[in-house]
Amino acid sequence: MLLLKAMGQIKNINFLQISLAIFLALIPLIQIHSLSDPTLLSRQLLYIGLGIFSILLLWLFKAELIFPNSNFLRFALISWFAISALSLFYAYNFQEALYSFSKTSLYIAGIALFAGLFYSGLIQLRAISIGLMLSSGIALFYLGLEISEITSGGLNLWSQKNLYELHTVFGHKNLYSSFQLLCIPFLIYGMLNFKLNGKIVAGIILLAVLVSLLLIQTKAVLLGIFLAITMCIPIAGKYLFPKKRKWLIGIFIFYGLVLILGVLVVNKFPDKLTLLSNNDTVRERILLWTNTFEMIREHPLLGVGAGNWQVFFPSYGLGDFMQTNYLVSDGYTTFQRPHNDFLWVLSELGILGFLAYLGVFIYAIWSAIQVLKSESHIKQKRIVLLFLSSLLAYIFVGFVDFPLERNEHQLVLAILLGFLIGSNRKATNIEPIFRKWQLLVLMLLFLFSAAITLLRLPNEQNAKKIAIAHASGNWNGILKAYKKINPTFYTLDNFSIPCVWYAGVAQFSLGNTALAKQCFEQAYAFNPYQIHVLNNLASINELEGNHQKSLVYYDELLRISPKQPDAILNKSAVLFNMGKKMEAMECLYQFKYDESNTQFLQYLKLIGKNYLIEMQKSGKDIALESVYDIDFIKDIFRENQLKMHKFEDLEFIRNEKN
Repeated sequence: MLLLKAMGQIKNINFLQISLAIFLALIPLIQIHSLSDPTLLSRQLLYIGLGIFSILLLWLFKAELIFPNSNFLRFALISWFAISALSLFYAYNFQEALYSFSKTSLYIAGIALFAGLFYSGLIQLRAISIGLMLSSGIALFYLGLEISEITSGGLNLWSQKNLYELHTVFGHKNLYSSFQLLCIPFLIYGMLNFKLNGKIVAGIILLAVLVSLLLIQTKAVLLGIFLAITMCIPIAGKYLFPKKRKWLIGIFIFYGLVLILGVLVVNKFPDKLTLLSNNDTVRERILLWTNTFEMIREHPLLGVGAGNWQVFFPSYGLGDFMQTNYLVSDGYTTFQRPHNDFLWVLSELGILGFLAYLGVFIYAIWSAIQVLKSESHIKQKRIVLLFLSSLLAYIFVGFVDFPLERNEHQLVLAILLGFLIGSNRKATNIEPIFRKWQLLVLMLLFLFSAAITLLRLPNEQNAKKIAIAHASGNWNGILKAYKKINPTFYTLDNFSIPCVWYAGVAQFSLGNTALAKQCFEQAYAFNPYQIHVLNNLASINELEGNHQKSLVYYDELLRISPKQPDAILNKSAVLFNMGKKMEAMECLYQFKYDESNTQFLQYLKLIGKNYLIEMQKSGKDIALESVYDIDFIKDIFRENQLKMHKFEDLEFIRNEKN
């Protein structure tokens, strides 16, 4: 009887592992193209489905699920959850905080579930590695197809920044690279532990993945691998072959030669390896982090609330982004995260939430070290060190990118963390088996995340329809799609722009000024630092003759983006309409001279003429005919800007060449 029961348990375990492998293999294929982001919500649903399905199987099979009995880990996970939940009560934008909280709930449930599964011996790396090997191979296959399609169209991907044209099945080449980084330890595991055919397949995929990482030149991932190997070589020397120092020295020498060769190759072919030698993204990240540090300084304890970094970020100024990308400084390109997961958590959940989040990684690393210290089998030590190195590489990528946002990354990370935590059996006490209430808590977390995701999904589908209608000037199409948006669960689109703002643009374009104003005011309530919202609110107040209120919004806009061209032109018009001709010209002087901008030239002609009349009255030696000479006005404006004169130091002498 005992033998039959054991055989049944083995069959159940195999069914669970096969199911998990299938879920993981499907990751690159799961996309909903009717969404603005085809992969975000769709793969969140995949992650949720995997979790719910696993728990149902555990209940059905009455499996003996044992959780690591660690107060530190339990406290870290509960604190991360609690502070994220607390932020719902103080976050400026509740809807974004609610969605972010649903993801946090999912990630915590996933980490706990996989830690328990590995700790209980209910899943093994073999099945998981097969699933992720297939997932990695499918992602690689689609990358090859995309590269072939783009290059056959005549575009040289390895020229300038053309590699950013690669979307991959993850939406961005960097996200492809970071996903493959998480798959690498499972591929290496397959090479070491599968049968011959499996070893060959895993080896081929691993080699192709490494080549693809070099070809698409994601610096964060390549540097992450380099740093992880650098840190793990001495760890390997201490715990894997402590008495073979010559081996360690040899490995260091070989590794050093490989790095030197890599640097020489980059220097030799800068035209081919353009992204590796380009530092524009580094400068942009520094600016992002500078604003984020200001946000943290003002909200140190609890942060600005889950999901609300994107709301507060512009308020710390966009002017410096002119150094890297004028589209950012002018508000046409927006950021939803600071390209640093740890600063992201710190800014949104404060120091308490950050320490809780960081604590999960610290415990996983500590668990791995404990296994390396106590494990007697060298094979198990190698596997643990392999996964530890991948975690260290991921942590570095998390410091310069945003894998925390992507659900497929967090699913694989949960498996990686779960394995490292679950491997540490000797250092923790075993809890009583099969506690149903623990599974119930995990199930509730998965169900909560599912509910919020399903409520958000149709709203994002309609948000995409709104964006398409806006791009084509289909105003009625915008209003039709907006009516289906539920603001209880969804207010900002994937560009941090309030959906109601689009409705305001549509109403204004259809001549419904009063309704447009209501929409813009609602948009301001959802995101008060959004450039387009401020600009339209200011414009519509000016249209109503409310000059002072219009100036309040323009001043706030120009505080955020001092060189925003539309705001400069519009504010100068408001000042002129108020009879403040000198102030109008001073404002217009902030606009970079642009001969092709007809609106600017019209404003310059009118405001410039009146300004010169005022200057003439004040005693400036300006010929009367020059006041009405548009070419004179243009030359004076352009030449003073070229000489970088301040407004109060303007010269009115025309260059003789003109």
